Amino acid sequence: MRNYLVFTIAAPMASFGMKYDPGEWRNSSNRPSKSGVLGLVAAALGIEREEQHRIDALSLLNFAVRVDQPGQPAYDYHTAQVPPQKRNRRFATRADELAVAKHELKTTLSTREYRTNAFSTAALWFRTGVIEAPFSLWSIAEALKAPRFNLYAGRKSHPLMLPCAPEVVEADDVLAAFSVYDDATKRVAEFKKSYFESEGQATPKPTVYCDADDPAAASSTRIEQRRDVPESRTKWRFGVRQEAVIAPRGGQT
Repeated sequence: MRNYLVFTIAAPMASFGMKYDPGEWRNSSNRPSKSGVLGLVAAALGIEREEQHRIDALSLLNFAVRVDQPGQPAYDYHTAQVPPQKRNRRFATRADELAVAKHELKTTLSTREYRTNAFSTAALWFRTGVIEAPFSLWSIAEALKAPRFNLYAGRKSHPLMLPCAPEVVEADDVLAAFSVYDDATKRVAEFKKSYFESEGQATPKPTVYCDADDPAAASSTRIEQRRDVPESRTKWRFGVRQEAVIAPRGGQT
């Protein structure tokens, strides 16, 4: 048995990035990434972007997410002015890009993908062997109840539409942890059911994606690689992890 922190992530609009470099097409996954959820936790704890050592401490946590409703895709078309690339010229901020001579600016086109009415349930727990950490699951739970910074689903324009309703539960694996959480937060489950019905959407069979070292991974249908482990906030660099996909028959994958 181990302790899991389980909480809800629900937003009317969300963006769960799959690519971390800018381009003409910025797509969205059907679920929150590990880096995105750890970023949400960092915001709740009041961790500034420059505090790399505090961000690094979040790597002590394992991660899982249950996709209760992946949401419907939506698209937004963007045009933006950017300076052309030149050798040995880099820009630290958007303001620096726009500070170049006007005749140098070019127009770039891009399409952004979003998710509407997305519901997920996330779980965090300490990696095996972790004895000491600068925070506990209970302190994170309290921070999610009264976050220091605003919480949002991928972009600042996408605030959450429900409280996170965090609970620390004890279970044998992450699947059991989700079940215990559902029993402890019946009002959340009832709201999701009534919300889906009001939108004319059927409640899908949820798929669980979890770090492959959880005991629940033994029942996975496949193992995937996912590049969403935050390594450097300043360099926007992410590492690879093994993710187990636990999909019920007829579930969303």
